[in-house]
Amino acid sequence: MKILIDHKGKFRQAIGFSLMVLVVLMGCAAKNYGRLNSDTEVTKAFQNHTVLPDHTYYYRGPQSRPFVIAGIYKDFVLDSPLWVEIDPNSKDFRTLIDRVSLQGMGSNVQPWGFTIIDGSGREIGVWYSAIRAAAVDVDENGRIANLSPIGTVTRGAQRR
Repeated sequence: MKILIDHKGKFRQAIGFSLMVLVVLMGCAAKNYGRLNSDTEVTKAFQNHTVLPDHTYYYRGPQSRPFVIAGIYKDFVLDSPLWVEIDPNSKDFRTLIDRVSLQGMGSNVQPWGFTIIDGSGREIGVWYSAIRAAAVDVDENGRIANLSPIGTVTRGAQRR
């Protein structure tokens, strides 16, 4: 019986060690994605239709119901068919901001401004949406490989 107990203990140690090695390897292989940081000044800038200098503006979603507007520093390149560039001095730009501002009507989630931070901590732009999370991946050359909202916008009394 004692031999059986000793084997169980060694088996548990082997499993524990294997799990620890697996966690370390996964941590080494994991990519360091960026994030969104809440910023009241960015919120005010969008709500006041203020155009930030040195930014190129894009929206995502249909023009009739965009769900995100992003301003990307001109040092970075956002090259994705999912994002549509918009002239920030146009009437359409103001209209898009107003449409994003209607997100979450009837719910407790309202649009908000964020700074977009890449995996190395660089600020790459601004974000305005009721969606508060994004996958952010920027390569070493400043090309934005991924800028994807995580989640959806709920309107009215829809389920969340």
